[in-house]
Amino acid sequence: MNIITTITTTIIIITTTITTTTTIRVDNKRGFRLCNTPQHAELNSVDVRECRRWPCLARAGRRGSYKVTFTPYTDSPIGRVSSDIYAWVELPYGGQTPIRVSVPGETNQPVCPHLSPPCPLPPATPATLNKALTIPLQARMAVGNRVVVEFRVTDGQGRVMVCFHAPVIVA
Repeated sequence: MNIITTITTTIIIITTTITTTTTIRVDNKRGFRLCNTPQHAELNSVDVRECRRWPCLARAGRRGSYKVTFTPYTDSPIGRVSSDIYAWVELPYGGQTPIRVSVPGETNQPVCPHLSPPCPLPPATPATLNKALTIPLQARMAVGNRVVVEFRVTDGQGRVMVCFHAPVIVA
């Protein structure tokens, strides 16, 4: 192997590594919005890995990773935390009104194993949720390949800690 081949291979590996680990903050992007429901935490930030531009491109059948940081408004520790992920989609045969469908395997999911600090969450302390999910193949059926993802975190008492909507393009 000559020096040119070695340098070229190294550049390709570095470029591939940079490309696949791109993360962008999305909570300050156009189209991102909080749900219209009382929330018991401040949403500090939402970051999406494997996203190079907004709205993020999600490949059906592949995994996507995200990081949500929030600060609970509670006075006592939170022992149980769960998440629900839904997709608002407009289907080709369903008219113009988007429908809400749950993402398979992503409703009422315990998230304590994915939180830092771990449960019980201390009051008024920022917590970060790191998680990945597989984009369902059915998401490709959405009109124009556009989906709005609804992400909701609730505590053990059923209080919504954070809830937001973010547009996604599905390929």
